[in-house]
Amino acid sequence: MKVAAALGPRVEKLILLEPNPFTLLDQTGRRGAFAECLALRDAVKQAGASGDWKVAAEKFADYWGGAGAWAAMPDERRAVFVEGLKPNFHEWDAVLGETIALQDWAPALPEATLVVSARETARPIREIVELMREACPHWRFEQIDGGGHMAPLTHPDLINPIVWSFLKDPPSRPDNRAPYAASHSSSQ
Repeated sequence: MKVAAALGPRVEKLILLEPNPFTLLDQTGRRGAFAECLALRDAVKQAGASGDWKVAAEKFADYWGGAGAWAAMPDERRAVFVEGLKPNFHEWDAVLGETIALQDWAPALPEATLVVSARETARPIREIVELMREACPHWRFEQIDGGGHMAPLTHPDLINPIVWSFLKDPPSRPDNRAPYAASHSSSQ
């Protein structure tokens, strides 16, 4: 979202799969959903800081993939998952350090924006999508059955046709946005 906003009209279309600008939850008083994000962050940070990445990976996988997701994962996939999770230790700082409010995001992003979420996704994502739907009703919203938060990885058969359909259609009208960085302080 930040890159699309900074590039302004050079980005004609934006696709948000299970979007996670978690600070929107805190900004809009959705404390329960935001608390879930903080609990997951704390689990990843604590286990990662002590070098126990398997514990962090299990909590992360079971949160986003549902209870038992880690146990059902083959050993080879677990090893890859553990390694892939390590950068997440630092990503939380960027995601939770964002201060841009939804009303400022909306005009900075393309009108041709697609938001895809799974019906049974985690509470924070459901609530973020609700906020986006309220603030940006002109965006296209698609909800899939099955796959949960990890659907973009585990169910490309559900996600890819939606993405392809969106990409092949031309934008409905010209985009006259100025690059976001030009009109907002870089300290935000």
